[in-house]
Amino acid sequence: MKQSGVFIPAAETSNNCLADQLLTQSGYVQETSEGMYAYFPLAGKVLENIKRVIREEMESARVLELDLPYEQFEHATGKSDEMILLSFIAKEVISSEQLPISVFHIKQNVRETLHSIQESSLLYAKEYSLVSGYSFHTDTDEAKENGETLFSVFSTIANRIGLPYRVIESQNANGRTEYEFIAFSECGKESYAQSTDSSYTSKAVLAEAFQEEPLESKKLKKAEKISGHGKEIAPLAESLGLDSSQTVQAFLYDIDSKPALILLRGDHELNEMKLAKAFEGSTIRLLTPSEVKKELGVELNTIGPVQLPFGLPVYADYGVSAIVNGICGANEKDTFLLNVNPERDFTVDRYVDIRLVKEGEPSPDGNGTLTFRQGVTFARIIEPEPVFSTINVANKESLEILTGYYYIDLTRLFAVTAEHFSDSLGLKWPIQLAPYDIHLLIEDIQNESQQQLAEEIHSVMNGYRYRVLFDDRNVSPDSKRKTSNQLGVPVKIVVGDDAEAGMVQVTYRMMGEPVSMRKEEVTEKLQEFFRTE
Repeated sequence: MKQSGVFIPAAETSNNCLADQLLTQSGYVQETSEGMYAYFPLAGKVLENIKRVIREEMESARVLELDLPYEQFEHATGKSDEMILLSFIAKEVISSEQLPISVFHIKQNVRETLHSIQESSLLYAKEYSLVSGYSFHTDTDEAKENGETLFSVFSTIANRIGLPYRVIESQNANGRTEYEFIAFSECGKESYAQSTDSSYTSKAVLAEAFQEEPLESKKLKKAEKISGHGKEIAPLAESLGLDSSQTVQAFLYDIDSKPALILLRGDHELNEMKLAKAFEGSTIRLLTPSEVKKELGVELNTIGPVQLPFGLPVYADYGVSAIVNGICGANEKDTFLLNVNPERDFTVDRYVDIRLVKEGEPSPDGNGTLTFRQGVTFARIIEPEPVFSTINVANKESLEILTGYYYIDLTRLFAVTAEHFSDSLGLKWPIQLAPYDIHLLIEDIQNESQQQLAEEIHSVMNGYRYRVLFDDRNVSPDSKRKTSNQLGVPVKIVVGDDAEAGMVQVTYRMMGEPVSMRKEEVTEKLQEFFRTE
């Protein structure tokens, strides 16, 4: 293909997101309005290559492609994809023996929430391409096995594309288990905690805390009440030479309309998301200072786990169990208990992980430390759940149907893949994704020897069915080389000053360094390269 005949409208962008910069400056995409993008021919070729991988892996798992109408037009029925598919199942399936059925389709969607224009990027495009998969089952175990199969399929898709990813398990609003496939990107709006030495990955706000062992060899001092001299616990501890890790913070919460004392170490921060998760299904509210005084008869700054009303439950973060000879409120005015030790001086009904984890802490699995990185979810698998209690199959048999849901955000996958396969010069696509195999450049199109050798190589490469982009434009050699680096085609062949001697320069984009070759060598070397890659 002659480059002069390919529409590659390269432009600059003020967007700070790497994917937008790479794909806009190289003529793959351009933002047309807030959150809306035009995809040009090169982007279309890369997207088709990604779709090919998805289709091949889906079909290998007997998940077949179909097409459903876009249900956001004015004349639409308002039915979801699942409802449409279930109506077909009810009409066409004769018995439960014909299930399970697994299908997917690819169509454009509109994102429900859009960040402000200052935060707009291809990762959060308002209009995006979504792979939606559904599986319909009558057997729970069978549905679970199908979910495991799709997990393997999604992993294989990411591996074939070459995108590094992590998988995290979470719960959706309906209490169903979800597996989220995430890729790291500086423009991702979600922060993730990742171990330096293991596969542990979690949303940062829900990262598990490393469980410290109590220092049993330490000598326990005798507990004693002391005056606070008008100070709160943190400055009082500092004046006594105690570390913040030796202080006990206490909070009084209402959990399902009953008061409960929550304890945390002084050097830790309470994580209300983890607190809510620890008491899942319960209503939780922090009591006001006046409510605390009503319940315990003392000001908020001196509450603690001692001298509590009968029956008041005490829940503590695991970090509290490691306190030795610490200090806590004594539930008396301006009074604290010094040299306090858990279990000896106060009882904890249950230890829970409720603190906010910070970067640099040990990984909860004991391997390495936690680093925080921004990222996005590009695919998810949702645990099968009942959509309707029953449907009537062919007006004969009533069946309870479980539906599995599987999604790949194709636009987001395209963006994070572009980020991964790039360097300071531009894109550098792997062979399986590249829009072309070879980028053929003539340094001087007016030079007859260069023109003749380039045409000869072009003809030979086409004969071997390589996809060749032939830069025949009348621009400077530097401009051609810069454009080639930005486009990211795997192999660049430059026909230049040594054309009369039958010599060309070949550069493998992933490696970067040009190699001089005789024209007779090029075919053999490229066959070897594409075979091994």
